[in-house]
Amino acid sequence: MNETKTLKKVRIYSPDVVLIKCGGIDAVEKTYRNRILPVRLFGICLIAWEAYIYSKLNGVSGIPRLIAKPDPISIIITYIKGENLRETKEIPDKQYFTRLAGIIEQMHKRGVIHLDLRNRRNYVIDDEGLPYILDFGSCLYIPWPCFLRDVLAKIDWMGFLKIKYKLAPGLVTRQEEYSLNIGRGLSRLWIIGKTPKFLRNIIRNLIEMFSAQ
Repeated sequence: MNETKTLKKVRIYSPDVVLIKCGGIDAVEKTYRNRILPVRLFGICLIAWEAYIYSKLNGVSGIPRLIAKPDPISIIITYIKGENLRETKEIPDKQYFTRLAGIIEQMHKRGVIHLDLRNRRNYVIDDEGLPYILDFGSCLYIPWPCFLRDVLAKIDWMGFLKIKYKLAPGLVTRQEEYSLNIGRGLSRLWIIGKTPKFLRNIIRNLIEMFSAQ
């Protein structure tokens, strides 16, 4: 694992995400190894949680597989060769969104709620046009069917519909457009979607405080 390539912009409060060679194959390492102590301590919890979620999603097509957890502040997952929907110039087709919906359904059946499916960077279209979902660091795990899980799952579906409407509006059905309009109104009241940014601001402020001492 000597050669590396940075895949995500480096920030002092977030992990390094790099492309590496692991066992002769391309893989992605997410690690807090190069962060200051307060961030590394926080990273232990985040890495443990994400590794746990990947274990619950093992075998679901369209989701990276956990390869290893070499230390408490690092995980290694399979690398998906392709582009995220924020950067790609390829327009996803009907089959892409149908398969993507299937991934989300399987994810929800396993009890995992992503909560950040409004972000186009969390979707990948690979070289064969197949969909993948990335980044499970801020998701929830609710293994038993209940009202709360159903409500939170709808947040994921609203994110999915938002992406579909933006990239391929002609594929959105009337029922989906109706649901999307309802979701737009409710999103103004939704606070959990803002939680990751809130936490990042707290971490950044803590880092600045420790650095100033």
